[in-house]
Amino acid sequence: MQYRHAPEANHAALDAVLASAPGRPTLPVRLTVELFGRARAHLGSPATVAVWDPCCGAGVSLTVLGLLRPGISVVVGTDVDPDPLDLARRNLALLAPGGLAARASELDDLAVRHGKDSYTTAAVAARELSPRSTPERLVAVADARDPVTTRAVLGDIEPDIVLADLPHGRQTSWFGQGSTDGAGQGSPDGTEARRDRPGAPDPRGQGATGATTAAEPGPAPEVVFLRAVARVLAPQAVVVAVGRGRSVPLPSGVRALEKVRVGHRAAVLLRAGDLFRPGR
Repeated sequence: MQYRHAPEANHAALDAVLASAPGRPTLPVRLTVELFGRARAHLGSPATVAVWDPCCGAGVSLTVLGLLRPGISVVVGTDVDPDPLDLARRNLALLAPGGLAARASELDDLAVRHGKDSYTTAAVAARELSPRSTPERLVAVADARDPVTTRAVLGDIEPDIVLADLPHGRQTSWFGQGSTDGAGQGSPDGTEARRDRPGAPDPRGQGATGATTAAEPGPAPEVVFLRAVARVLAPQAVVVAVGRGRSVPLPSGVRALEKVRVGHRAAVLLRAGDLFRPGR
């Protein structure tokens, strides 16, 4: 992939300042900025945009964008798994006035307490950073495959860009709370959301209505996710989905705005209105 919106740079300072959730993968900084720039270009490069990450984890991608890119008015981070969301709130607080100064003081205290030069270096990095955007921030538990719940969480926020690093690896899944299959998913209200429970969102495409069984075939979980996300967006919004492997599965008949490959990752940019149409 040719980088058009993210010049090569050393982002080690960000790695030192941001809090990460152990075992949970994050997008590289340069790739995050590049995909955001491409999505914004498809919107006509508006002066301000609202960005939603429906698989936000520790909120690293949203925080990176706020630190490095101007014109972001709102950032929303949601995740089906509540465990990393406290870290997301901490990271996104860096975008608030005084947030980086507070983080630098925290790192100074850690350096004194633990006697580690790495904390001192990180404190210096925090003081050298300055957010390019100071957006409104919202972090909440939500299963993006459930449009009704997600729309309620978003309230009057209308995301212009969705940037999602789709679940993969051992610490993230479509079901949250560390589950690697559907047999014990924790739902946002604390109840069990098994694949065979009537009304539960099903990763193979039955959505939030209708009972299914594990033996029933259906669309790939990526397809279910994309369709559900599109239901809560304006038609012109741009959805960016990143997955591991050669490609991101798409609903039948949907044409991408762009498809890119970087190393072991594949990314696809889509218009929300193309994802959700009657009969699709």
